[in-house]
Amino acid sequence: MADHWMGPEKTASSAAGRGAPPCTSINLHSEDVEEAVAGVGEVFHPHELTRVGAGSGFHADLKAVVAGSMVSGQLRYNNNTDLYCPAIDGYHVNIPMSGRLLSESGGEETAVEQGNAVVYSTGSDARVLTPRTSQLHVFAMKLDRSTMQTAIQDLLDRPVSRPVQLHGGLDLTTVNGRAWRRLVLDTYRSQIEGTFMANPLLAAPLTYSIAVGLLNLTEHQYAEELTRPAMRTAPAPINEAVEYITAHAATPLSPELIAREVGVGVRALQRGFREYLDTTPIEFIRNARMKRAHEDLMAADAETDTVSGIASRWGFYHYGRFSQEYRRIYGVSPSHTLRSA
Repeated sequence: MADHWMGPEKTASSAAGRGAPPCTSINLHSEDVEEAVAGVGEVFHPHELTRVGAGSGFHADLKAVVAGSMVSGQLRYNNNTDLYCPAIDGYHVNIPMSGRLLSESGGEETAVEQGNAVVYSTGSDARVLTPRTSQLHVFAMKLDRSTMQTAIQDLLDRPVSRPVQLHGGLDLTTVNGRAWRRLVLDTYRSQIEGTFMANPLLAAPLTYSIAVGLLNLTEHQYAEELTRPAMRTAPAPINEAVEYITAHAATPLSPELIAREVGVGVRALQRGFREYLDTTPIEFIRNARMKRAHEDLMAADAETDTVSGIASRWGFYHYGRFSQEYRRIYGVSPSHTLRSA
């Protein structure tokens, strides 16, 4: 046996003190089948290996990140190992990182190649068969049931009694499919590296965006209803949303949270922001935080405060992008504002 299961390690997140937990990174490398299966099962779902491919010896590698209600990571079992999971808890997506896979779930078979994915719903089984010419190397993502239930209810603007039933293949070669795949993988890479996307101010809305994208890309019992136009929103709820965002800019915000606060659906909120403010809720949140960063820079002490410290306080962790956006809005660099203060 080589390296053992390595316990969770927290990534840096200066916003952890705002009431939301930081992202947690998990690393596993093992050459013992039972240890690897137990470790991976603890992160995703309990499963068994029904066939371990012959070769230079068994090994497993997992590099994952837990960000609130979403778990994502790259999983590799060497050679062409087969896997069986008797029951999915939540919603799960497998994206092949090399080769191709054959998925079986609920009597349905799906051939999955690079550029595509397969999705499983809560309670379903999952069998992954790896052809002799491929390896079991996937990007895996798990979303909990409450996240998907909240997302579909927000999108439909009504209660939903039955869980969403997602299953089968997911085409990631379309424009929307490619965009969703980039969002998922870029979010994972950034969070595993501990960048600004690991900050709870951004992690929660990113997870929600990924869930909404999945609902719009897959077939399910509510898919047809999602294609209907959102109802028009009166100005009053949008004004309430603006006031709420302004008052809570220092806390994790997302469109679904704001929509619930003002009593409208997410799609109605988004339509209202476009019609009355010519922007989106996410852009308005970012601009509100930029304004607060500007106010802090104007009131700061150049001897003790730094631009990066103030920027990160409001969820801006990429100094170059923050500086560029700040100059576009205020006409000067943030360092100039700090020195003037």
